[in-house]
Amino acid sequence: MLTNPFTPSEIAGQAEDFFGRNEELRLIAHALEKGSVAIQGPIGMGKSSLLTRTRMLMEGKTHGAKSVIAIGDKDVKTAEEAARLFLQTFVQMNEAANTVTFSLGTKFEVESAEVCGYLKAGHDLAALKKIVAAETLKKIFADRQLFILAMDEADKCPIPLARLIRSITMHAQQNGVKNLRFLLAGVSPFFQNMLKEDAGISRFFAKTITLSPMPPEEAALLIETKLAQAARAAEQQGLRLQVQPSVIARIAALSGGHPHLLQLLGSYLLANEENNPDGVINSKDLVDALRKICYEDRGYVYDDTLYRLEIYSMLETLKNLFAMASPEFPTRMPRRAAHKVADEEAIAWLISEHILSVISREEYGLMDEFLRIRLLMDETERESDMFSLEKRLINRGAIGEESLPAEDDASEDVYRRGNLLSIEGNDLDFVDPGDD
Repeated sequence: MLTNPFTPSEIAGQAEDFFGRNEELRLIAHALEKGSVAIQGPIGMGKSSLLTRTRMLMEGKTHGAKSVIAIGDKDVKTAEEAARLFLQTFVQMNEAANTVTFSLGTKFEVESAEVCGYLKAGHDLAALKKIVAAETLKKIFADRQLFILAMDEADKCPIPLARLIRSITMHAQQNGVKNLRFLLAGVSPFFQNMLKEDAGISRFFAKTITLSPMPPEEAALLIETKLAQAARAAEQQGLRLQVQPSVIARIAALSGGHPHLLQLLGSYLLANEENNPDGVINSKDLVDALRKICYEDRGYVYDDTLYRLEIYSMLETLKNLFAMASPEFPTRMPRRAAHKVADEEAIAWLISEHILSVISREEYGLMDEFLRIRLLMDETERESDMFSLEKRLINRGAIGEESLPAEDDASEDVYRRGNLLSIEGNDLDFVDPGDD
């Protein structure tokens, strides 16, 4: 049985599971020295993983920060309830003894009738204020050592969270506490929703990071490393697992560098090989994996998206945009040309619905490349031409027919020139396409 190291349903916070985002990590660490930080982006872009990895790095020897993590909840409606989410992560009360135990790496107990009184009465915001400004808590922090209150899924309760941050941060600063930080992650546009509630909290935040897909070299490295792990595990079981060199670069292109889609596609590739073993992962496995994702695993996502596009009369608009886009993956649309086939209101709607993304001042992109692939597959199903699908979808990741090289084309050389093909370093057995 093949080992499958891809983790599409898990947070990748450990060093061995986390790929890329080095610049983002550097920016966040630097920003936290000055103020709070918000991480946002579309679903599946790696926000939770980046949040988790940041906490681990900030708690390391270099920074020595203390942090706690709460998870946003849509049932949270008030700042009191938001405060309770944080208190539950690191505070325990002994009601009989009027003591409070804090869990911040190590546990320590403090006698505080006032804090216990607040907690007993359900005044969680007042209790949290008292705690963050308590002299006892200050003593466990060295000079400039940060206390980070982190929240994932902040988009579930942005308004009460904004009220909480205003109240807690102002109270801390008024009491001379300079090391308190909030580190938030959630689906866009949660931070803008917080600012609509209280524009003034922007001064407490040193940085807002909006995550975009991983660059091609980082995406390819993730796929190559994971497949190498699977190949080594297979060899230990006496099995042989080979990979066509062009498959890795094509996965990176077809996924558009979307972290969740990368993990999902890699997982399905190995699952397909497990179910139909021939010892080689090639373009046929890739097409089959894409089909299962687009119609089974994420089929409901694309069914719902296509339904919404039809309801709002945007499906033909999107198809027209695809028609004028580059045939290569990932999808790129010159903005000037895009505005000739779709009005500004339509494009703004597609962006607000997380279908299109703004790549630069010159280009739009597609948030989920598999939506375009699903439409292509729907079209091929009507044509009943599976050979056409593989040619149009896999060869250089292109949709157009003008660029259909042979399987042993120069894509491997391009991949090598990018210093991404490290056979010895990863022990990944690449096979000539003619061998399958």
